[in-house]
Amino acid sequence: MNNTKFNPKSRVANLRVDHCCFIGLSLFASSVFAQSSNTNANNAVPARAASVATAQAINSIVVQNPFSNQGGFRMRLGENPSMKTPAISNRDTQNSNEQSIGMAAGDSSNWSIWATPVYSGFRNNISPYTSNGNVALGLAGLEYNHNDVLISGISLALDSTRSNTNYNGGTYKSTGVTVSPYMVYQINNDWMTDLSTGFGSSKPNTSSATYGTGNTTANRFFASAGLTNRTELGKSWVISPRINHSYYRDHLDAYTSSTNTVNSALTSYMHQTKLGGTLSYEKPGFSPFISAFQLFSTQKYSASGTSPSVYPSSYQMLAGINLSKGMFYGTTAFQVEKGTSQFRIYGGIRF
Repeated sequence: MNNTKFNPKSRVANLRVDHCCFIGLSLFASSVFAQSSNTNANNAVPARAASVATAQAINSIVVQNPFSNQGGFRMRLGENPSMKTPAISNRDTQNSNEQSIGMAAGDSSNWSIWATPVYSGFRNNISPYTSNGNVALGLAGLEYNHNDVLISGISLALDSTRSNTNYNGGTYKSTGVTVSPYMVYQINNDWMTDLSTGFGSSKPNTSSATYGTGNTTANRFFASAGLTNRTELGKSWVISPRINHSYYRDHLDAYTSSTNTVNSALTSYMHQTKLGGTLSYEKPGFSPFISAFQLFSTQKYSASGTSPSVYPSSYQMLAGINLSKGMFYGTTAFQVEKGTSQFRIYGGIRF
């Protein structure tokens, strides 16, 4: 006869141990068999597209404007629009109806405000991280004119990026903000140098046909320095040689997608030197232009073995037209590079 007594407390304790072991084994198995992917390598392409679009907008709209009618027009605070006069010009004569060319206009205040929207479509054909999409920007800035020789200011850019990441059959969507201080120094009537930098962040939402959906955080930094010359060829033709160097750093945080796929953190680093020039035909309210540049780029990722998504050497061709009438202005341009293309629209209103 078995005299062993039933002990309910011991039975409960054994059940608890078994339950804890089951949970521990489940978590261990989940961690062991969780998928991992290089989705962030694909996401880095549209993330960098937003940084490049913002930096190019700052260069084209803000810092290059002192030499031509292109980009964002300024209005000094407290200025009477009917009293505008050119601040710096190397023309012997000016048509009374011609748009002022110089670092600023007016004599009532050294402070200026400006704003403009920008739209940029991009298509990256560089394998394996092919993608296409668009970046929409809204920019506004405040700047100060130091004796018509130096302009310093700060701009705020709100961006929205929408992209198809073709490599993994997914999408990339984000909204972000970038703060960009800048400086433009007019050496003399023919030479100008500029410096700009930007700090920003965004909240990307990603999807993949294989790895599901996920959310992460992206941070960007860029810095750009340039030197521009302006040479007039007769009354209306102007040629503007330029050299520019830019640095871009885009970081994507690690995240786990809806299919329990672990996407490691990734940082993209890119240096790019641009050498070339612009030929423009300047008339009041109307200025078509064409630009040609050679690009020299080096790009790498923080993860070893990840293929670069830029060409080491490439051309860049840009053609467009600048229009202005009264308080309104705009620029339409189409840009082509090796493996990429962009369509940009700038527009705004003088305050």
